[in-house]
Amino acid sequence: MLLDPKTQPAIDALIWHSFPDEKDGILADEIWKCGTLVCTILKNPASKSGEDLVNIPYSMIVKRGKKVILAVSLEQEDLRSLSYKLGCSLRELQEDYHTKGNFAELRGYVYTNQVREDLGPYEGGMDLQSIRVFLLETVCDTFDILSEPVQLQAEDEVAGKAH
Repeated sequence: MLLDPKTQPAIDALIWHSFPDEKDGILADEIWKCGTLVCTILKNPASKSGEDLVNIPYSMIVKRGKKVILAVSLEQEDLRSLSYKLGCSLRELQEDYHTKGNFAELRGYVYTNQVREDLGPYEGGMDLQSIRVFLLETVCDTFDILSEPVQLQAEDEVAGKAH
């Protein structure tokens, strides 16, 4: 998926059951500028919809000005919640997902105003450096940004909002 950062429409976060809450889990030291866009890493954010069908260990919210135009998330379906919502047994879901645990495999997703793209299983490390590289590379690839992301200080982001 290749998008234009200048024209990409804002996302209505409530159309996606698993869209991360942009105000939850903000890592203040993990705010990046990718071209003209501001990208913020979230750790364990809740879903904006209030649904608990997925666990989101990390996510990145991408803004143009004050508008959220993209999100990249690492997610695992919560098989216990799915079992309850669907009215089927947990064991049946575990068999379907080929796991003995309560969560499906960790997968990457990209959200836009129209698409929730499944990037497939995430096989990188779970350390912050590996997660950061995955999230930033996905954003830069999606918007065809060739310049290196620049880390912003938390106070830079606050000062930017004041203007």
